[in-house]
Amino acid sequence: MYVDGLNFYAAARDRPETKWIDFRALADRLVPSGGSVSKVRYFTSQISAKASEDPDAPRRQRVFIRAVRATGVEVLEGKFKVPDGWRAISSRGNWQDRFRPPLPSGLLNGYGAHFATHLSRPWKALVELPQEKFTDVAIASHLLRDYYRGACGCALVVSNDSDLRPAIEAAVEDGHHVGVFSPMGTVSRDLARVASWAKSIRPELFLKCQMPDEVRVPGSPRTLSRPASWK
Repeated sequence: MYVDGLNFYAAARDRPETKWIDFRALADRLVPSGGSVSKVRYFTSQISAKASEDPDAPRRQRVFIRAVRATGVEVLEGKFKVPDGWRAISSRGNWQDRFRPPLPSGLLNGYGAHFATHLSRPWKALVELPQEKFTDVAIASHLLRDYYRGACGCALVVSNDSDLRPAIEAAVEDGHHVGVFSPMGTVSRDLARVASWAKSIRPELFLKCQMPDEVRVPGSPRTLSRPASWK
């Protein structure tokens, strides 16, 4: 099973009680009847402190990655970059709604007319652009390599990222079986068109496949604790 970590996190972001996921247990639930799980790979990148609104998020992610490894899942890490770039400020809604934290009311009251002069050519801001690098390519590369080495007879991809379509399409066209399980409430049409089958993971399944609150590190007396905010 190949797990797209960023895509999974996007699905679990607003449900912290589901974040301490046991991917091996999830794989056992998703594998077709009569099949067995040979390997679970989790593809992720360490989030940059600059990209997170919560300063404690990088620490929680490091604990989670170590816990996932402790359950026997292979973790493959890409890179998280935060380059700067110019982007247009949205024209949707009021000016107060386009900034976080909101602009001071005095600024808007005093310069509202000036802001309005840029309705046809939106204001631009120099912003930090969080980017996860190499993950999609890594999933695609491992998926195809495993098939062509004869390492698996069926692949399960946990993702709803349409960028994976070319790799899945190539594998299926060559006679392999690739099932897509979206962690979102919907399934990408691009993936559904090319996968052997595609469906959403039932939300209650995430709750049934949680690691213990304390995960023991193999060969060590240490344990890794589930973050308090994820309980």
